[in-house]
Amino acid sequence: MRKLLKKVSIVLIGISILSLLGCSDLNEETANVIEEKLSEKYNESFEVKYLGERWGTKSNDTVTTYVKAVDSDIMFTAVMDKSENIVENYPEMLLMNKFASVFNKEIVEQGLDASSWIRIHSKQPIEITKGMTVEDYLQKSNLDYIHVEIVMKRDESITAEKLKTIVQRSYDEFNGPSISATYWIFKDDEYKEVNDMLKKVANIDPSSLESYEYDSNVFVELTENGFVESDEDINNRLEGGGN
Repeated sequence: MRKLLKKVSIVLIGISILSLLGCSDLNEETANVIEEKLSEKYNESFEVKYLGERWGTKSNDTVTTYVKAVDSDIMFTAVMDKSENIVENYPEMLLMNKFASVFNKEIVEQGLDASSWIRIHSKQPIEITKGMTVEDYLQKSNLDYIHVEIVMKRDESITAEKLKTIVQRSYDEFNGPSISATYWIFKDDEYKEVNDMLKKVANIDPSSLESYEYDSNVFVELTENGFVESDEDINNRLEGGGN
């Protein structure tokens, strides 16, 4: 069943990237407008990578694009209407990248190969600006908890201790709040395939990872009261128990 889902997922990704630029003059013109407006707003260079849903139907008067910031390689979403008004999430994706870099640093220190994507849950929404730091956000947002999705390459050295250390040190860096982490662990070929896919999207949907042949899936949660899962539970999941 998972292999069938994988095929469906690959087909859907294939359909989405049929919208690559260069398909028409209209696509190129639309991309140029978005790139210029974003460059004026943020004083840096951008490149529209994909065009998704676009105007042309009664129910749709906007065009949705995936945009890459040239200097940082950060992907984000920009939606433009026919009046050339743009709604985008570049500051949010910049901030999520800053959060993710804390986890990625701890992953490297554990000698593991992985990438992380962040979801944050705040009690009160606040305006996120391009220059906002993690510290600024934590102070202003009254953050409930952080959830991180970590795509990791299978390694015999992976242990419950290492996975908990990554979460614990990130928790200490943020000085709270609670952190939950889902580790998606893949063997070599599948790990490369998943990472290649994730580089092409701006918003990570964890359900899309389920269509790939992951080796194990491990959940680790740390609150002010300590870790929820025991080492035994985590090691059982690492061995494929409960998948």
